[in-house]
Amino acid sequence: MMSALPHPLTELDGMPFLDDSFAARRLLAGAAAVRHVEAERLGRTGSILDTAASIEEWLAPARIVLLRPSAEPIPASPLSPTENRLINDALQGMLAAVPTWEILLRLPVRYALLHSTTGAISASSRAWPQHVLLAPEAFASPLELGEHLLHELSHQWLYLIQELWALEGEHADKLNLPSGTANRAPSEVLGAAHVAAVLTRFYRATGAQGETRLTALRDYGLGCLDLLDSRVDLLTPAGWQIAHRLKEAL
Repeated sequence: MMSALPHPLTELDGMPFLDDSFAARRLLAGAAAVRHVEAERLGRTGSILDTAASIEEWLAPARIVLLRPSAEPIPASPLSPTENRLINDALQGMLAAVPTWEILLRLPVRYALLHSTTGAISASSRAWPQHVLLAPEAFASPLELGEHLLHELSHQWLYLIQELWALEGEHADKLNLPSGTANRAPSEVLGAAHVAAVLTRFYRATGAQGETRLTALRDYGLGCLDLLDSRVDLLTPAGWQIAHRLKEAL
């Protein structure tokens, strides 16, 4: 992890999905380099990362999971052709609504069907970078699917940032989200606030949701940030920089 870098918002010109100046390609190049170094450490590489093609290779979802040997198997199965088409249609709809999100929406991601007994409709994890799991319920409507895709893609971009910067304190306690979900790391609380801010921006741009929903998103996001404000040691300076930007966005 490249902790000697300047803070993420300074180095990346903002936050994914919130700032159109966000330097997504810069982050992708940095993540590819970090992954290459990690692969060398694990003895899982045989070439120097020095071409555009090899950078793309290090950004492939199938390759990055090989660098997570301790991760549990992904609880998923392949999507049907219809489900894949619905995902592509939803991504195209979001791109049409916010064209500046093109590179963010086209992040190489493996979408799969979620097998879960928790009741979750979508899921992702830092242990499985660039993998998004969707339960059948996520396909209930285009609006439902679009929200879950944007939710999980927001997480994926924050996970990429975390490959270069530590966002939470080394011995930070777990927290309970305002929704009641328990035992979440401070970086996950930060991620929940990021999702709330991203959805707020999207719905304000499209008018797809009314003020009641927008108010709920804002309250939830600010509630997450209030949890983090309770102790200065929960986040690193990089994490606090992101928290301050999210508060501005909400």
